[in-house]
Amino acid sequence: MTDVRNDLGHLLVHTAADIAAMPWEPIGADGVAHKVLWQSGDVVIGLISVAAGASKPEHVHLGAHHHIYLTRGSCDMVGRTVDAGSYVYIPPGVPHAVDNVGPDGCEFLYTYRPLEQPLGTAEEEWGNPV
Repeated sequence: MTDVRNDLGHLLVHTAADIAAMPWEPIGADGVAHKVLWQSGDVVIGLISVAAGASKPEHVHLGAHHHIYLTRGSCDMVGRTVDAGSYVYIPPGVPHAVDNVGPDGCEFLYTYRPLEQPLGTAEEEWGNPV
């Protein structure tokens, strides 16, 4: 991400209308986009949308945790089919992708929280929170 915000310590309220009005920013693959809701340095909380028929290719974060809560639709993640209301925790070093997205696409809330000491040395890991 080119824009590193520091929302830590600032009261922030996004209504449903505010979030709906935020533009989706493309990330990586066609049909995959995100909205950053809160960010402090490299710690990010946001939404990811994956269109029907699209996928978010497998990748790994050697130096960060992911928490994911599906808010809409269904897909496959880490070998399981998940749908709205499902929660997924992806520890550092675990490869993950979003595949087999349902006919209405899927959307999920995610957190990206870096470790103090990364597990590996992949240079591309840092600064790639999604």
